[in-house]
Parts: sequence; structure tokens; C-alpha cells
Amino acid sequence: MGDNGQGAADGLQDEFFARAMYVLDVQGWPSDRIHPQKPLDHPLVAPDGARLRMWETDPRDGRQLPPPNGSGSLLDTTQFSLVNSGNRTLYAPKRSWKADLEVGDDEVAGMSCLNLKSMYNDPSQMREALAWWLFGYCGLPASRHTYARLGINGVYLGLFSLIEQVDRAFIKEHFAGRSHGNLFKVFCGRLGPGTLEHRVGPDGDDGGRQYVTPGDDDPTYRLKSYSHTAGSETYDDLARLARVVNGVGLPGGDDRFTSDAFADAVREVFAVEQFLRWAGVNVLVGAWDNYFATPANYYLYNSGTASGSGDVVADPYFTFIPWDYDNTFGIDYFGTAWQYTDLLDWPSNTEQYHRHNGHAGTSHIPLVRNLLQNQGFRRYYLDHVEHLLDTVFNPATIDSMIGTADGAGLWARVSPAAYLESDTPYGGPFTGRQYTNDEVYRSGFEQYELRHGQTFVLGIHHYVRMRYDRAREQLAVLRRADPAGSSGATFPAGPRAVPG
Repeated sequence: MGDNGQGAADGLQDEFFARAMYVLDVQGWPSDRIHPQKPLDHPLVAPDGARLRMWETDPRDGRQLPPPNGSGSLLDTTQFSLVNSGNRTLYAPKRSWKADLEVGDDEVAGMSCLNLKSMYNDPSQMREALAWWLFGYCGLPASRHTYARLGINGVYLGLFSLIEQVDRAFIKEHFAGRSHGNLFKVFCGRLGPGTLEHRVGPDGDDGGRQYVTPGDDDPTYRLKSYSHTAGSETYDDLARLARVVNGVGLPGGDDRFTSDAFADAVREVFAVEQFLRWAGVNVLVGAWDNYFATPANYYLYNSGTASGSGDVVADPYFTFIPWDYDNTFGIDYFGTAWQYTDLLDWPSNTEQYHRHNGHAGTSHIPLVRNLLQNQGFRRYYLDHVEHLLDTVFNPATIDSMIGTADGAGLWARVSPAAYLESDTPYGGPFTGRQYTNDEVYRSGFEQYELRHGQTFVLGIHHYVRMRYDRAREQLAVLRRADPAGSSGATFPAGPRAVPG
């Protein structure tokens, strides 16, 4: 395996996310903008007199907003804005927040955005931490994670996931020397979900204009271009990726996906091994709200190849970047047992999801379905899934990550701050979190199942045990055609070298 520069960082962000917990303290903020009826869906610039400070804290501290310790503040600025973020949580009582900082002196470890996820859907407060850790283990360009307590004007808003934002700082950090590319964030928008299906206009045109509507305020593929070349925002690079993924121009009908020509064409424009490692983690953790059931909530970054042309549209090379991992490890709203998803046929487990959302049929995800028809790609994927089961995705390893109440692990890290969101074990948290302290304890520590209306939440341990057992059963059958080790790959793996 080569190294395309990803992960070649100066270590500042690694050190930042290695810390267990921070406090973000906002003072002088308008009081009617702390819990507004209408969320702050556009950034509100800090008014005169407002200040944002940030410091490291001990997660075991019993105070809601412990003051700075001897090391002082990491950040102290009056130049910032706040906005509420998220989709499902935008109107939730406990909302997610983003703090945008002035680029330059006010950055934190090179970052100008602090992304605070409310974990509203997750009673354990640990699911995202586990998912991002697994992606990091697999050598993927994925966000890093830690925790923070947020206070505004002395009001404790609770415990939040602090997640690395996918933005220019992320690209510079993870794609060192290759940061002048095109970054697409994928939604369910005007063109429907972000399936990456091949799009053809009535005139037969299948170029970039089929993937974007000029002036669209609800795009499916939203582009942020860091390229300095003419035509970088034509979407022609995305159109080429869709053509390649769908085997356009190759002979053989559906059999074209099994060919070496298909594999070679994909490798030329896409970091396919990294994607297949993402797919292995994603199907095991049951993350359906991305390029699976939805499909949306992911990024694509076109860094260009290493040929030196600098024209990322004419010479594209895409990397898949995951996003949004709160609905994982057994959180469901549709009556679907995500832990039993077929390792190869993901769409077969999405019928209930689509029926719930008023649609017939199942998900269309050619990037998964077409790649897994190719023997070489399928064997790489299955070997990686088995490696995960052997090493990091099994009940014993996940239990050790969760830890105990009085020892190391995620539970001892999150429980004090989570408990401080309510004054009683059974009363509703004053922060707006939907789960009581007793439910947080029973789900996160005792691993009980919970049901809130249409929401059903498995204990993480029970989900992992069922997913592990079913994956082993499925592998035993699949190995008849694709024997263990037949890909010839070794894991854990790093980034694949960019072609050229």
C-alpha cells in the first residue's frame, strides 16, 4: 500500500481529539437565542460583548461547567458565530450546534469550526464515539471524535459529541498536498436521494448538468470547490464517477461488473479499497442513514490524480468520506432488524424504511451493489469484514471500549456529564434530552432495550452480539465461493496510493 498523503498531519488535531473532554463556554449571548422556538438555521454572529472560551476538563468533574484548570483556555475569542445544525435534530428540544471561528489566530488545532452533536437519538451517548473509532482503526479519511460540555450564559446545555467537521481544514489535514479539489456533500434533495445512479437527460446528455440545477436551494449533490481551475464547478467529474460506477460503455449487460475492465476503470477514478473498508464497518454497525437506506449523508472528495495536471475535473480521483453516525448499533424507527442485514445484499433490508417514508421497493445503491458483483472487490470486502470480526467488532472488544462505571472506557467518560442534565433519575432532563438519567443508565450501562413511540433502541452489547453471530453465519456460506484470504490483502490497511 502506498501513501497518498492522507494522515500526514502535524499532530495538532490528533492531540486535540485525544483529550477526553472540553468545556465550551459562551457569555454575553442573547438570552432569547439560547432555546429559541425557531432554530438558528443561519449563523448568528456574536454581538458586541459576547465571548467564546474553550478549555480541557476532567470528565469525572461533578460540576456542570467546571472552570479552567491550571493550563488555561485553548480558545478565547469574540469573533465567532453560532448556528443549530442537523436534520432530525434541528427542531429537537436539545439541538446540535456549530461554532464558526474567524480563520487565523482564533482557530483551534487548525480548525475554524467546532461541531457539537447533541446525540439526541442515542441514550447511551457512546454510539458515535464507537463508530468513528472503528473508521480510524481501518485507516479511513474520517472525522475524529471527542466530547464537550456546552454552556451559554451560565446555562448548562449538556453533553455533546465534538466531531471533526468535513471542511477545508479537514481536507488539508487528511489530504495533505492535495487540498485543491472538489468536495461534494450529498443530501436527499431536488434530484431525490444521492444514489450515484447514472443520469441521462432527454437529449441523451449524461454530463454534469444532470446532477445539478443552477440556483437550486435544495441540491442533492452540493459542491464546495477548492480548485483554482476553470470549469471546476461543472459537475462533470461527478458525472464521470457515476458513469464508471454504473459500467456505462462496457459490454456485457449486468455481467460487465464482474470484468477486469470494470475493476480497472473504477480504480482509475475512485479509492475503492477505502470505500470497501468503509462498507464493512458500515454494515456491521448498522448505520442505515447514509449510503445505505436513505441514501444520503456522506461526502465525496475529488482530489485529482497524481499526474500533476491540477485539473481535477479532467483528471478526477474520488474518495468517499463518511458522515452522521448517531443512528447506529441498533437504533431503529421502522421495524427493521439492521443487525441481520445481508453482507452482500444491503437493499433487501430497506423495504420497511421505504414503506415508512411512503415509497415502494428498496434502496438503489449501485456503488455497493455493482462493486460487490466483482470478485476481486467482493473478496477484499469479505476479508476485511472477517478481519473486523476477528479483531475489533465483537462483543468482548466493544464491551472493553464501553468499560465500567469506575474504570477506563467510554461509560466512565460520558456518564457524569450526562447525569448532570437532569435533577432526578426519572424526570425529564432540563437540557431537552429525550431520555431520562435512568434510561441513559439502563441503555448505556445495563444494556437494556428501550422504546419511545416508534423509536426502538437495542443495547449496544446485544446489537453487537447479534450482528457478530449473523455475520459469522453469512460468511460461512459466502466462503464457499470466496475463500478466506483470497483477496491477498492484509489488514489493518492504510490509504491506497493515488494512480499516477
